[in-house]
Amino acid sequence: MTDRHLPFADERVEAYARRMMIDGITPEEFAARYAHTIPTFSMDNFSYREPEVEAWIHRLGAILWHRPGAPKLAELRARYLTDEERQAIADAEAESEF
Repeated sequence: MTDRHLPFADERVEAYARRMMIDGITPEEFAARYAHTIPTFSMDNFSYREPEVEAWIHRLGAILWHRPGAPKLAELRARYLTDEERQAIADAEAESEF
């Protein structure tokens, strides 16, 4: 899935992307848990040397940017989060300046 028309991410960005994937979290669960803390996302503007990092980051970007075919955050939050976690996110979003 490598998108070779995009520039390669530098080593620092690649290392950060790998840390985001820690413990096998999927991009769907990551988005459910943390999208409210990401006011902007540009990591999908790069290509990655490792195919699994490439796929993971670009899937996350599709979710965060609401691209066609990507699941909606509300659906992901319903699937991955408890009622309490969803309420905490709703409260944080209500207080956010974003």
